[in-house]
Amino acid sequence: MSKMKPYEFMIKYQQQKEWIDGRGNFIAFAFFLGGISGGLYMAAAYFDNLVGMFVAWLLAGGMGVSYMIHLSHPFRFWRMFMKPKTSWIARGFIFIMLFAGFTTIQLILSYWFAEQAGLITAFKVLAGIFAFAQSIYTGFAVSYVSAIKVWNSAIVPVLFVTCGTTGGLAILLAIFIAVDSSQIVMLENIIRVILITLAVIIGVYLWNTTYSSTAARDAVKRLIGGSLAPLFWIGVFLFGIAIPVAISISTLYAGEASSGLLITAIISEIIGGLALRFAILKAGMYTPLLPAD
Repeated sequence: MSKMKPYEFMIKYQQQKEWIDGRGNFIAFAFFLGGISGGLYMAAAYFDNLVGMFVAWLLAGGMGVSYMIHLSHPFRFWRMFMKPKTSWIARGFIFIMLFAGFTTIQLILSYWFAEQAGLITAFKVLAGIFAFAQSIYTGFAVSYVSAIKVWNSAIVPVLFVTCGTTGGLAILLAIFIAVDSSQIVMLENIIRVILITLAVIIGVYLWNTTYSSTAARDAVKRLIGGSLAPLFWIGVFLFGIAIPVAISISTLYAGEASSGLLITAIISEIIGGLALRFAILKAGMYTPLLPAD
């Protein structure tokens, strides 16, 4: 392949590299971990499951570590806290810290001071607010980039938070299976609805993006029929939606699914969630200043 000429960025679509190349891959992992951490905490709080809340806290820590690895100078990360007005990444760090702080207090109160119901509820609400903020902000961080048309959509935050919710619910289902919870069937029903909703949102996103600009249309073509098609159809569609929905529907008619089938669905959902982040980020192309067409 010939080396790109200096002026070609003005007339050709250019692949963004910051969030998919080398350490840039850790951004996708951070977005993934932030989404499922927020989704898991909100679901675990609804079912009052302390193990789920603790796992969500651990995943938020993993998100922070992924961000640190991505940074060129990780020990200067504190400087980002100074720019929350202009940087979604800075806001993300703040959301992670607040979520982790409120969750830590809530878990301590719930475990050692269970009689403090009012305080526990207050911190659970605060942690839930920042769990949602941590989950949805990743979509805003992507959609804020106006130079990449396939990202610059109001649907992206909704897509990311919904995908994060499915991953969080999947992990909570694994926890329920481990402790043989009586709430498994109820959680399965919720997951089924969220998965179908996610499929609809993905369809709407692709349809809407196709008509937004030439650059966005080109990115969608790469996703559904080009170089990114295997990642999209196998990773996102097959593992993220088709397999979990098929297993979920089979349990609906069969009455009860084996643990093996449920674990398969859980693993598939997690793979699909990670594949979705990578697919969207890899589809990002900078729009040329002077499009040739």
